[in-house]
Amino acid sequence: MSDTNDPTDGDSAQIPSVLDRRRLMQALGAGAAVTALGANAVAAGGTSAQDDLPADRSSEEIHPAFGFAALSMDVEPPVEPDHVVEAETRPREDREIPEFFFEPTGLYIEPGDTVQFSLVSPHHSVTAYHPAQGIQQRVPDDVPPFSSPVLPVNAYWLYTFDRPGVYDLHCGPHEIFGHVIRIVAGEATGPGAEPVPEPEPMAEPETDSDPEEMPDEGTEQPEHENGPNGNGDENGTGEYDDPDETDPDPEDEAPPEEGPEPRPPVGAALTVFGDPALEPERIVERERVSWEEIDDANKQIML
Repeated sequence: MSDTNDPTDGDSAQIPSVLDRRRLMQALGAGAAVTALGANAVAAGGTSAQDDLPADRSSEEIHPAFGFAALSMDVEPPVEPDHVVEAETRPREDREIPEFFFEPTGLYIEPGDTVQFSLVSPHHSVTAYHPAQGIQQRVPDDVPPFSSPVLPVNAYWLYTFDRPGVYDLHCGPHEIFGHVIRIVAGEATGPGAEPVPEPEPMAEPETDSDPEEMPDEGTEQPEHENGPNGNGDENGTGEYDDPDETDPDPEDEAPPEEGPEPRPPVGAALTVFGDPALEPERIVERERVSWEEIDDANKQIML
């Protein structure tokens, strides 16, 4: 299927005006960046599992962080896959933005099984929710921050899920559109088995202040108790004339803030993961959960 309606490709699709375009593009850019970072995270270190990666793996084998990528279905895989998942794009008549989804969207496998992700449409990745990529962990402990590259149509990517537990994965460029998959290897355990956060309500748009409440130009403002400038000085310099006033002790200053916390799934990824059809125990019971089983309301883009 041609990905002619991919909203990330030029002007082929218009984003509805109800979306915050700037936040949407930031999310799309962040997704692509996370994919690129994920593919190189092992080289930089970051988890104990990465220290155990064998140094003599051939590029023809399935790497625990990089997997195995082939640009054509004609390339013979190093191992026969146990399962096949398709990354698809499908236009919708009732929406300007197409659907981006994995089929199936929920999959049960045995630990050690190899899954082939086949690209029916282009420009998709398969990326783990992992703190080393700036995202909340939703894969088993000691699993590397694995990711495929962003691949073209007719390509495929292989990954072997060695450790038991729940694996929540997403397409870097299209996470915000709900392009995610949940794989349960053997048992519904680990961080991915925990419920995803509830979506936050959309913020009310900011409005300009009422002009009637603004003071007229030239109106004399009342003097503050601490001086005409409201800061305790009389000359507008911001300096105090009180000789007893001293500069704050540097040791009393607050310590610098740490980096941002790993973020949860965003956009429709959050609501798709929260759909009852993708409950980990249900995936174990049914073994395959189709994209069609996800409530249509949970496929809507949420910012």
